[in-house]
Amino acid sequence: MDSSIPLSQDVDMTLTTDENQTPAEPPARLAARFYRKSSVRRKSSASSSRRSSLSSIHSHSSTLSSHGGPNSTHIAQHLRRASIIESRKARLADRAAHAEQVRRRAAAAKASQRVSYSEEKALAAQAAREKLLAEIAARCEEEVRRAKKIAEETKEKKAAELARLKDELAEKFAEAARRKSMYQQGLRRHRTTSLPAVEEKRVAPAVLHRPNRNYAAKIIQRAWRRYYSRKVMQQFTALQLDLNRASDLSFEALTRLLSEERTLAATATVLRHLGIVEDPNEDSGAVRVFLSAYIILAHPMQAFSHGGNVPQEQELVAKAGALIRAFESHSQTLAASTSNTISATSKDALLFAFNDFTSTFHAWKSQDLGVLIDIMVNSFVNLDLILQATKHDHEGHVAQDYLDAVRQEQVKLLARLKRLAGPEQALAKVRSAVRKARKQRAAEQPQSSEQRVPRASTPVNDSLTSAQAAPLTPPATPQPYRGEVEAKEGSYAESLGQIMTVLPTNREIAHEILINGSFEVQQRPWTDSRKDLMESLRSSMRASMLDGSTEVIARWTHAMAVLIREKLMNLVSKRHPLYDRIDGFLDPALIGQQCRNGMFSYDTFFETMSGLIAQICSPGRDEIVKAFVAKTTSDTIDRLFELINIIDLMTLDHINFQFKLAAQSVLERGHEHEIASFERDLHDGVHALERTKQWWADARSNTTSSGQTGRVIYAKGLTDLVLRNSHLWPREVPETLQLDYIRLLKLRARVFHMIATASVLLTTKIRLRRNRESLWTKDAERLMSLDLLTSDAHRVVSLLESSHMMPDSTKEGLFNFVGRVLPPAVVAARNADTAEQDRQDAMQMHSQSAYDPCSMDDGKMDTTDVFTEQIASFMLKSLREHVFARLSASGTAERVRTATGAAEALARVGMPEFVEEVNRLVDEMERIRAVDLKSHGKWYDQIAAETS
Repeated sequence: MDSSIPLSQDVDMTLTTDENQTPAEPPARLAARFYRKSSVRRKSSASSSRRSSLSSIHSHSSTLSSHGGPNSTHIAQHLRRASIIESRKARLADRAAHAEQVRRRAAAAKASQRVSYSEEKALAAQAAREKLLAEIAARCEEEVRRAKKIAEETKEKKAAELARLKDELAEKFAEAARRKSMYQQGLRRHRTTSLPAVEEKRVAPAVLHRPNRNYAAKIIQRAWRRYYSRKVMQQFTALQLDLNRASDLSFEALTRLLSEERTLAATATVLRHLGIVEDPNEDSGAVRVFLSAYIILAHPMQAFSHGGNVPQEQELVAKAGALIRAFESHSQTLAASTSNTISATSKDALLFAFNDFTSTFHAWKSQDLGVLIDIMVNSFVNLDLILQATKHDHEGHVAQDYLDAVRQEQVKLLARLKRLAGPEQALAKVRSAVRKARKQRAAEQPQSSEQRVPRASTPVNDSLTSAQAAPLTPPATPQPYRGEVEAKEGSYAESLGQIMTVLPTNREIAHEILINGSFEVQQRPWTDSRKDLMESLRSSMRASMLDGSTEVIARWTHAMAVLIREKLMNLVSKRHPLYDRIDGFLDPALIGQQCRNGMFSYDTFFETMSGLIAQICSPGRDEIVKAFVAKTTSDTIDRLFELINIIDLMTLDHINFQFKLAAQSVLERGHEHEIASFERDLHDGVHALERTKQWWADARSNTTSSGQTGRVIYAKGLTDLVLRNSHLWPREVPETLQLDYIRLLKLRARVFHMIATASVLLTTKIRLRRNRESLWTKDAERLMSLDLLTSDAHRVVSLLESSHMMPDSTKEGLFNFVGRVLPPAVVAARNADTAEQDRQDAMQMHSQSAYDPCSMDDGKMDTTDVFTEQIASFMLKSLREHVFARLSASGTAERVRTATGAAEALARVGMPEFVEEVNRLVDEMERIRAVDLKSHGKWYDQIAAETS
C-alpha cells in the first residue's frame, strides 16, 4: 500500500461501495492471511500491542459471531488496517529520526579535529616501533654474536681435529719407520731343519697337490691385476707428464697438453686404479683438480692472481708439491713392484695429500670467485657503455655492427656469470652495475650550454664550404676606431686589448672541433708574462690618472671607450634596440671631449654600463654582473679591469655560441681546411715530412706482428708516443700530429699519474697482505684527484693511511716506495704544464700564428720522466700492450672482444680500479687517430708506399 495516499481517502473509497451488493469472498491466500490465529502472528512493539490484547481478540470473535462472518467485518478490517499502517509510519519515522541523529553525531565526531589524539597516537606508535626495533636489533646482535662464536668454535675444533690427525699420522709413519729400521738392523738366522743335528730322521717327500679351480682362478686374477696395473702405468708414463717436463713447457703448451682428451682419460684411469676416484665420469672435476697441481707448480705467476705471493696461494703451492711428490713416489713403487701387493702406508699418504690439496684448492677457488665475478660484471658494464656511446651513430651502420658484436659478447659473459654466481644473483648484479654506470655516464655528460647563449645573439648559418672559408673567430685584438684618434691613443687601446683572452687560430679551432664536437674556448689562466703585463698596465694607468695631466687621463679613457665599444658592438646586431644606445653612449669623440673638459664621470659610466651588459649578457653571467653592480666601493682602476673581464667572458660566450652553430659544418668539411693548410705549409717549406717518416719507420720496426698493416703500424706509433717509458721530445712528434702535441703530453701525464697510483695501491695491498685484484676504487679516485705539482709522498701516504690501518714499518716502507715512484709522474705533469705555458706565451706574442713546439727551449723540459721502479715499468709496459691491442683491432667484433677483456687484463696486471680511466684514454686516442688519418691520410699512404 502506498503510504502517500491519505487514510481518509482509503476509508471513503471503501465506504462508498454498494451496500446492497454482497461483497465478494477474498482469495484463499488473502483469507488465510487475514484470519490467521493471533498466536502465530508476529508480535510487534509496544505501540502496536493492541492487536494482541484480550479486548481486541474478544471484539474480533464477538464481531464474527454477531455479524455472521466476513461480510460483517469488512469495515472493521479496514479500520484496523489503517491503524496498523499509521503505527508503522510513526515507528518508521522514529527510526529515521534516530538514524539521522546518529548520522549527524557521527559526522560531527568525524569532522572534529583530533590532532592531539592523533599526534599522541603517532608518538606512541613511533616509540613502540623504536622499542620493537631496538629489541629486534638486540636479539639479532645476540644471534650474530652467538653464530660467530659457534663458527669460531667449530673452526677451532676442525683445526684441532686436523692437527690431531696429522700428528697421529706422523706418529704412525715414525713408528712404521722405526720398526722397519729395527727389522732391517736385526740379525736373522738362516732357515734350518727343525730336527736336532744329532738326530737323523728321514724327511717325508713333499706331497704335490693337484691344483683345483679356485687356486687357478686366484693365479689368473693375480696375473691379470699385475698386467692391468702395468698397462695403466705405461699409458700414463707415455704422456711424459712429470714436474720437470711441466716446468720446461710454456704455460700455453702445458695447458693444451693437460686439456687433451688423451691426458684426461689416462689420468682418470690412473686415479681410479689407485683408488683416489671411484667413477671418472662423475668425478671429472677431481681429475682436472689433480692436473692443475702441475700448472700451479710449474707456472705460479700465470696460474695465480698474485703470482703465489699471498699466504693462501703459497699454502696451495706447498700442498700441490706434496701431492705430486706422493703421486710420483707411489707410481714408481707400483711400477717397480713385481708382486701385486702395494704399500698401504704409501697409498694412505697419497690419499691424504690429494684430499688436503683438493680442500685447499676449493677454498682458494671460492675466495677468488668473487673477484672473477666482479671482473666479468665490469666487462659487461663496459660493453653496455660502448653500446650507449654508439647507439646514435647511424652513419655507416656503425651502431648495428657494434650492437651485434656487443650482444654476442654480453650473452657469453652472462652465461658464464650464471654458471659462477647463479641466475638470480648474476642478473641482479648485472642490473645494478649497468644502472649505476648509466647514471654516472649521464652525470658526466656535458651539461646543456643554453645558459651560455647570449641574449642578443643573432644566429649565423655560415659554414666552411671550402678551404678558404671565412675565419671562425673574430680578431684577437680590437680594430682601431676609425675616427680622429691619435696614434698614441691607438697604442693605449692596443695595450688594453692585450688583457683580453687570446683566441687560437682558425686551423687549431677547426682541429679541436673535429676531435671534440662540443669544443668551447674558455678564459685561460694567466701566464707569467701576461701577469707581468697586467700588473705593469694597472700600475701605469693608476700612476697616470693620479699624477698625470688631463691629456694623459683623456687618452687612457679614450682607449678604454674604444676597446669596450668594439667588443660590445660585436655582440649585438644593428637591428637590436641597444645598438644605437651603445653607439651613442660610447662615442670616443664625445668621451674624449668630456675628459678634456673635466666633465667625464666614472660613476655614471659604470652605472650605465652595468645596465647595458645586464641586458645583453648570457643568463650564466648574471651573478657576475650583479656582483659588479653591488661593488661600488672599489678603486676606479680595479672596477675598470673587472668590467673588461666581464666583457671578455661575454665575448667568449658569443664566440662559443657561434662555434656551436658552425660545428656541424666543421665536422663535415673541416678536414679539407686542414688538408689545404698542411699542403700549403709543405709547399712553402714551413716543414717537411722527415719526422713523420722517421716516426713511421720506428713504429714499423717495433711492430712484431706478421701482418704489418698500416692500421697496426699507426697504432704502434701512436701508442709509443703516449705510453713510452722515455722522455718525449718535440722533435720526435711527427708533423702530422703537431697540433696534438699538448694533448699528447697531457695524456702522457695522465697515464704516468695512473701508473704511479696503481703501483702505490698494489704495493700497499701486497704489504698489507690483501687481494691484489680487490677494488680500492675510493682510494684510486682520491689519489687521481691530487694535483701532482702541489703534492708529495707524505700527502699520498696520509691518504692511504686514513682508510687502511698499517703498522709503522709498513708505513715507512710505503713512504720510501712512493718517494721513488711519484717523481716521474710529477715531472710528466710539469712538462705538460710548461708546454701549455709556452703555448700561451707564443699565442700572446703572435696571436694569429700557429704554435710550433720545436721552437721551444729544450732546456725547460725535464727529461727525468722515466719510471725506474720495476713494478711501475711492468705496469706501463702491460698497459701499453693492452692499449695497442685495442687500437690495432681490425673489426668490430675484435674491438668488442678486446674491450670485454679489458677488466680482466687490467686486474691481472694489478690495475682493476682504472678500467674506466683506460677506456677514456683509448677513446681519446681513437678520436686523435680518426681525425689525423682523415686529414693526413694521403701522406701516410705515400710514406707507407716508400717504406714497403
